[in-house]
Amino acid sequence: MVIGTDTTQLKYKLTNIQLEYEMIRSKTLGDEAYSIYSSGKEFASDHVMRSKVVNFEKNTNTRKNIKIDAQKRSLKAILLLFIEPCGYGTRDSEKYVFPNLTKVSVTINGSPNMIYSNGVEGKDMWEEAQRFFVKEKNKTEHMDATKFYTGDIFGLLIDMRSMADQEMHGSGRRIVNSTDGVQLEIERKAFSGDLNGHVFVIADYQFNVMDRQQESVQ
Repeated sequence: MVIGTDTTQLKYKLTNIQLEYEMIRSKTLGDEAYSIYSSGKEFASDHVMRSKVVNFEKNTNTRKNIKIDAQKRSLKAILLLFIEPCGYGTRDSEKYVFPNLTKVSVTINGSPNMIYSNGVEGKDMWEEAQRFFVKEKNKTEHMDATKFYTGDIFGLLIDMRSMADQEMHGSGRRIVNSTDGVQLEIERKAFSGDLNGHVFVIADYQFNVMDRQQESVQ
């Protein structure tokens, strides 16, 4: 983003863009890598997609229903980030507001969330986010519940995994050919300003290589 009063000076140029890669110089290791990629190799990662943006009006609509049509073979989580409306180039990119949420009821494929059958409340929101994002238990030097709720770094995370292991791939909820998908009923207290809720869908992603060529993407 280039900002200035003199539009004739609003220019930029990128130079010396290069690709970086590692090279195997050992014949033994090279033959081993060649064999692996020839016989088949899978690359697992997370696929993150912004599904929609939902407006939360000030002092009104203290109850909001959101339907997320996430057709995924392994849905890991749904993440909502709340930001204040602003003009282009003026938003603080690290500010995510806590919109006075009191309870979030989750329905998956028409059935209530079994873990939080009465809804996600209070400290549950921090526990869910910590469970998903913190790799080592209690290793939260730069984040705690107080900062999470009051430090403009809040994110509503609905964990869909059957196991909390960060290294496990494919433990997400299977939602295929579903007309109900995931539905959130969000309850909150009124607040003074409008907010936009950005809804992100996080799913398992796998890139498959066979005979050194792309075979499929799941």
